[in-house]
Amino acid sequence: MSVYVVTCERLNVILYPFLLVKSVGPRLLPFFKTSFLFFLLKPYESGPSVYSVVVKCLPVICLCGFVITYIRGVSMRQRYSLCILAGLILSCFGDACLVFYKQYFIHGLLFFALAHVLYIVAFGAQPLKLPVAIICGFFAAGLYAFLVPGFKNEMVWLCLIYVILIFTMFWRAVARIHPFGNMWTWTKMCACIGALLFLISDFFLAVDKFRFAIPYRHQIVMSTYYSAQLGIALSVVDMSPKPQKSLEDDKKK
Repeated sequence: MSVYVVTCERLNVILYPFLLVKSVGPRLLPFFKTSFLFFLLKPYESGPSVYSVVVKCLPVICLCGFVITYIRGVSMRQRYSLCILAGLILSCFGDACLVFYKQYFIHGLLFFALAHVLYIVAFGAQPLKLPVAIICGFFAAGLYAFLVPGFKNEMVWLCLIYVILIFTMFWRAVARIHPFGNMWTWTKMCACIGALLFLISDFFLAVDKFRFAIPYRHQIVMSTYYSAQLGIALSVVDMSPKPQKSLEDDKKK
């Protein structure tokens, strides 16, 4: 019997991604459609406009709707979802500001900084996992040192704060992963992957703006950005089935 239970639990872990896709796939169709629409229409080629803002923000707005479908009550789990939702909403404002980046780049930076604060609050402060924080600190310092020659005036300290926040967000997302414990879930892994993709997206954006031009910047930045927000949004899904019970029920049937 014990061998059966262990085998079932391992099987359940392996099947988690498929269960996740089956559970949330239909709710994510609007996100995938609007993301495809963004890359098809290429609004960034038409210059700053309300049209560009709408097309750019639609995928994240769809993710907001996705998260809302998982918010019920005021439990700890729902407070997590509310923080993720608020972070997505602030990201929409940040996206809108970056469309008009010549006038509102700093505003967009501040909106995304606040979004990261909310993601940090959602991911929580425990477990601490100090070694992960130290590693993130080294990478953050290296990235900032690489970018700082391109900063001017207030961007020196604004970008310093932003780099600290986004690496803190990544640290807290990684800290939630318990690879050998009972608390490990694929949705936590989604948040971790999303945080990493957010770092990659912002890295390319910052290098292009402050150091040197990157070919296909829009495609690289936006594909990683949308994937990042998708991963973070997926973390609100409670994919914690009881493998032993469910499989025993199937056996009885």
